[in-house]
Amino acid sequence: MEHRNRITDRSLIRSKPFLDKEASARAKREIDTFLDGKIDEWNRTVPYARHFEGKQVHMPYYRQSLIEHCWRIRLMRSAQANALHRITKLHAEAAKLYAAYQDEEMLHDMLFMQDAERIGVAREEIYATEPSFYTRLLAGYLYFVAEHEKPLGVICYSYLVEYTTQKITPKQIKAMGESLGKDHIRGQAAHLNTDLVEDHTQDMWDILSLLIDNEQDLADVKRYLAEIQDLLKMFFEDMYRLHGADEAQAA
Repeated sequence: MEHRNRITDRSLIRSKPFLDKEASARAKREIDTFLDGKIDEWNRTVPYARHFEGKQVHMPYYRQSLIEHCWRIRLMRSAQANALHRITKLHAEAAKLYAAYQDEEMLHDMLFMQDAERIGVAREEIYATEPSFYTRLLAGYLYFVAEHEKPLGVICYSYLVEYTTQKITPKQIKAMGESLGKDHIRGQAAHLNTDLVEDHTQDMWDILSLLIDNEQDLADVKRYLAEIQDLLKMFFEDMYRLHGADEAQAA
């Protein structure tokens, strides 16, 4: 009987990317236009969508958003490390880039924790507060995608977060610097500075473009982005119901 190599990992093989430089740029423009439409939809349909851009911040909502940010980063880094393990079997260069990204982002929960402490939220309170059902649901979705579909979907989460951060967060940080005081948002400002200086949006696209193997993958990127936004929308609707709606009703 003839023996063959039983190893099926593709990362040993250096194959030509499906998207060349020009095709990758065209695909990115198309995906970015898709996300711009999703941002417009978000602003129209999600309660408090632009709340942090206003002159006043509703503190119960803000407190909980900081706690959830700490937990989301904690849970996402585990889910993303799992995806990284999967990517190492598919594409060595993409794995290298994603590992570098994780190195830069891994401890950013501490930045949000420091801002929480600045408004009187003790670390013990954060540790004692369970992440919301929808935060846990998002983490579970990313595990499912990596295990049963393709890690491309997990990178879509990072791309969505980095792209919308680049588009939206500078306005929020500027406004919160005035409403809360710059000293109270130093952690979030540092987080944003890392994202912009390191150009994490482009980093995520570079990884995505390496993992796109065919036209179906391009279509699936939009599907993943839409599904992830739906999960995030449910989270923010629940946040508003629990921590923001009382102020709206009082007004």
